Amino acid sequence: MKKFKVREELLTLEVPGGYADKVEHGEGFLDCSLGTNPFGTSERVKEKLKNLEVDLSAYPDVRYTLLGDALADYWGIDRESIFFGYGTIGCFEKVNKFVISPGSKVLGISPQYTRYISDVLAMGGVYDSVPLKRENRFKIDVSEVVNALNPDYSLFYLDNPHNPTGQVLRLKEVEEIVQDAEKKGVLVLVDEAYGDFVEKEESAINLEYDNLIVLRSFSKGFGLASMRVGYAVIKNRKLGELYRKVDLPFPISTIGEILAVEALKDQKFLEESRKKIAAVKKEVINTLKKKFQIAETHMQTPIMLLRGEGDTYHHFLERKILTVRGSAFRPLDDSYVRLRIPRDADELLSRL
Repeated sequence: MKKFKVREELLTLEVPGGYADKVEHGEGFLDCSLGTNPFGTSERVKEKLKNLEVDLSAYPDVRYTLLGDALADYWGIDRESIFFGYGTIGCFEKVNKFVISPGSKVLGISPQYTRYISDVLAMGGVYDSVPLKRENRFKIDVSEVVNALNPDYSLFYLDNPHNPTGQVLRLKEVEEIVQDAEKKGVLVLVDEAYGDFVEKEESAINLEYDNLIVLRSFSKGFGLASMRVGYAVIKNRKLGELYRKVDLPFPISTIGEILAVEALKDQKFLEESRKKIAAVKKEVINTLKKKFQIAETHMQTPIMLLRGEGDTYHHFLERKILTVRGSAFRPLDDSYVRLRIPRDADELLSRL
């Protein structure tokens, strides 16, 4: 067999799974796996979709003018600081393309969203992390992050709200990290994929720093996961120009753009989702804490990290509850699961 000219170092790169169970298992499962809004999608958005007329033979607007203008108004920021991608994944992939070269060092925390780590490694980068302590319920310690940051790092990656625990750093804590990183010449990438479950005043988009890039998604809070609409806010013009250079056209569809604009108009749906999630999550935690160790978490974020005795992942699976297995988040094992709370606590708790 011929040997083709490929990057052979990728042949040994391990990419953790943990997201295929929804496909592999049949009927009757309670889906508490992927981190979507348990209360679905805004009725306003559904009505818009029913009455949508789109020329499917035409390409999307390459600048996404409607959505760009809507987001600029929503956040009160310059339209030129907004860039698009297929979810936050598509956005951080582009950021990594212009930041990471072979040997570039990236700092994160562990555990955290492993697909970001895999992309760093695939780009030839080196990933280091600040380990979160089990005895401290995996709470993020800002002082430990600041102490670990040094000028050798090209970038610090923070998912906030944090995946898999669902905990949230307050804006002043994020700013402390960004300020320190700026002094050391380190870029900070804040992935706010779950950010719409927290009030917008707490978003890092409200900060003004040249070393800051913030990612957001319509997949979670707004319930548009199938549309794959993500965006990056980059206020540093030079960094924004680099994003444009590595960008490819048409990352999202015209339908996705139209529905995202409509979703932004329904803030009531977001507010009600947060309240409902907090109520269900409180009930779930109050019951499960008797048997499982529960990591630091924020009540409005629908995901949480649990640890039980033995193989917790299969403990849930045997009761027909789909979760994300702990081993999908380095360095955890399957005594942990990431649980996304359901619409109603009763069905989950009765199965357990």
